[in-house]
Amino acid sequence: MVDPISVDLRQQNSIHFEVKDGSYFLDGHEVSAEKAITSLVISLQTLGNMVRYQESIACGNGYADSRLIEWLLNKSGVTCYQISKKSDVSESTLSRITSGETSLPAIRFGTAIKLSEYAKKLQVQRMGSGKVKFEKGSEPK
Repeated sequence: MVDPISVDLRQQNSIHFEVKDGSYFLDGHEVSAEKAITSLVISLQTLGNMVRYQESIACGNGYADSRLIEWLLNKSGVTCYQISKKSDVSESTLSRITSGETSLPAIRFGTAIKLSEYAKKLQVQRMGSGKVKFEKGSEPK
């Protein structure tokens, strides 16, 4: 039986971390708790740095693209209220992002997914209608 801790980090360095019956394993090899935790922390830091500097990230069924989010929030002409209603992201979250209180790399992945999906949908709608730009506050059709 596998304990509830099992992490699979597949990026540049492939590491599989597991705890089985109280023992620690990295890539299938038993290691000390200290080595396992140190390796896991380094992997998570590396992954965090990669996430911070990447423009887009896919994870499972989710996809987030910082360029789409920046376009949506700064250039689409859609208000935070309208974005909130269409994306299911709260106005207060959007306000913190647009004011700079919360940086784009610091937003939750789930929020980034919702905003990216709405931005993509909005761009597709605009391309189909021939409208590429909106003035601030205009309502997409």
